[in-house]
Amino acid sequence: MLFILFFSAQAISGSAMELKTAEVDFFNHKVNRPVKIKFWYQGGVELCEAKVCLSPKQKNQRVAIISHGAFGSPREMNWLGYALASQGWVVAGVAHFGESWVYGAQNIDPSSAMRFWQRPEDVSFAIDSLSEGGLFNTSLKTDNVIMFGHSSGGFTSLAMAGAILEEGKSQAYCSLEKAKDDRGCDYGQQNKRKPMNKDMLKKIGLLQEKMQDERVAAVIALDPALGHAVSEQSLANINVPTLILGSIENDFLPYSTHSKYYAEHIQGANLVGIEQNAGHFVYIDKCDSERKVKGVYLCKDRDGVDRKKIHKEILGHVFSFIYRNGLDKTDT
Repeated sequence: MLFILFFSAQAISGSAMELKTAEVDFFNHKVNRPVKIKFWYQGGVELCEAKVCLSPKQKNQRVAIISHGAFGSPREMNWLGYALASQGWVVAGVAHFGESWVYGAQNIDPSSAMRFWQRPEDVSFAIDSLSEGGLFNTSLKTDNVIMFGHSSGGFTSLAMAGAILEEGKSQAYCSLEKAKDDRGCDYGQQNKRKPMNKDMLKKIGLLQEKMQDERVAAVIALDPALGHAVSEQSLANINVPTLILGSIENDFLPYSTHSKYYAEHIQGANLVGIEQNAGHFVYIDKCDSERKVKGVYLCKDRDGVDRKKIHKEILGHVFSFIYRNGLDKTDT
């Protein structure tokens, strides 16, 4: 209801506001890695000298970031990007190189899923890039961004707020009988991995320390992954407003091990269990592909599931969280 009211208010003045999207290529020379960003925003300016022409009415403090799931892309998150843009947010969807298909099939690297620290690195670089000269016709303030993420992107969003992996925890969990239906264990091929030596563990520890970004003011994680591998203590140290949404009757990541686990260990976190037989991929755009991921359909939902209806329900929770925590407040 809250979302409908806000969206209707925007629709009334729709003639002065046009929702647009654009993709811009960046390159992180520090780590020799490309970063493609998909923007959703309010237009209204026909021509300007910048790459992305924002509406003159744009509030420069409303900035949101989206991190996609493993081997996905920001292009599958239009339902969320456009909804946020309709409420005045400039939204940046980060495509993670090595995982995202937008860089071409030849650049897909299955092992990149294990280099989890690269995702927060991409996001921090993306936030830096929002201040790049010539990108926007209006300067944005990026010291208080909202971080969204689905699946592996959900972990990424939480890592930006302080979540870190605990050495050995994933392997121990994935060897248990109760983990046999947890598709999250398939990515690491836990049973086939060789133990890491002390130097590698130390290096990964140092990399994890750099994942947190103080510019992230709030986190909204959609069916986040890697709950089975994250340390309880790191979650207890997260101190930004956090909303976790997860599918209770999950067909990919068990609810209690992932979404619920995160919420139980983050002080003050809000947890919303999505029912209606929703699965893990209900959080991406409605689609018609026959593709399966780890044996689970990407686009075909279970009988009776209305993906668009669930998106509206999720947006209601998202906007309620945003306004309840004053995340929409701006100085200009």
